Amino acid sequence: MRTLAFVLGFILLAAGLGGCGTQATGLPGGSTALPVETSALIPSNTVGSTGLFADTDLTREIPEEAHIVRSRFVKINLNLLMDEAGQARDVKEIIFNLFPDVTYTGVIEQVDQSGDTISWSGYLKDVEYSYFTMVYTSGVFMGHFASPLGIYETAFVEDDLYRVIMIDQTKLPGGED
Repeated sequence: MRTLAFVLGFILLAAGLGGCGTQATGLPGGSTALPVETSALIPSNTVGSTGLFADTDLTREIPEEAHIVRSRFVKINLNLLMDEAGQARDVKEIIFNLFPDVTYTGVIEQVDQSGDTISWSGYLKDVEYSYFTMVYTSGVFMGHFASPLGIYETAFVEDDLYRVIMIDQTKLPGGED
C-alpha cells in the first residue's frame, strides 16, 4: 500500500512538473555555463554505455516555469531496465545521461514490481548524499535524480516523448532561504 501511495504521489508530481511539452531551454539569461560541475566517470562495465536517455529532435511548446533551470526532450531506452515481457532486468548499474554535460552512473539498490508497475531506487555512484527513484507504470516512465550537485526529473510529455528538467528548488513554494 505504501508503494502504491508513493507511485501515485510521484505520478502527480511528475504530471505537474512535466507539463504538456516545452521547447528545450538553456540557462536563464542565455548563459551557457552550468551552475555546478556535475559530470561523473562512467565505468565500461555499466549497463547502457550510451545511457538511459536517447536524443530526439522532437519538441513541443511548454509554458515557462520559474523552477526549471533548463530542459531537453528525450526518449527512454526502457530495454535497459525491462525485458520484452515487461519484467525488470537484473541491472546493478545504469548510466543517466541527463544532459550532454550531466552524466551519472546510478547504482540500483532496490527493484520492486507489482503488476505493470516497476520501481527502481538507489544512489548516484561517487556522489555523496545522492539518490534516485524511477517508476514505470501503465506505459509511462518517471524519474527523480537528486544530489547536492542538482535535482533532475524526467516526466512524460506524450507518446514516447519525455522531458528531462533541472530544478531550482529556491523557485518552488517554500524553497526560499
